[in-house]
Amino acid sequence: MDVVVRVIAIGQRAAGDDGVGPAVLDALRAQGTGEGVDLCEVNEPSALLPLLEDARRVILVDAALGGGGGVGTVHVLAEETLDVRDIAPISTHGLTVGQVLGLARALAPDKVCRDISIVAVSVERPACLAYGLSPEALAAVPRAAEAVRNLVAGAS
Repeated sequence: MDVVVRVIAIGQRAAGDDGVGPAVLDALRAQGTGEGVDLCEVNEPSALLPLLEDARRVILVDAALGGGGGVGTVHVLAEETLDVRDIAPISTHGLTVGQVLGLARALAPDKVCRDISIVAVSVERPACLAYGLSPEALAAVPRAAEAVRNLVAGAS
């Protein structure tokens, strides 16, 4: 099967609302996504690098601090809206999604998917490690899954 769309959830399930991306992926798996859709999960942005190739469209699903609209707001963003400045940390831990995409484009400009979108759910910074989502993040999961399905449909 050729991968038309790769949906990548970013987040740690044991870190409260940071696990909203994987929860959206669970919803997509339960509902089915159709042929040509590859569902992947990573726990932090630097793990994205090998997954940004070999697909016509990549959709990232992640928690986002702030973003306007309050906790649980779903945002659909284009890659160009992310900040890629300041790519100079000593390790890849702590890189933002925008920085990882900028790094990927710098390292392999001809291989990285040209069509990358982000579905982000606004959350508050998790206060402690805990499984499960806040009521607001949990309520956003179906809306975020619908946003992903709409982006997938647009790639067909």
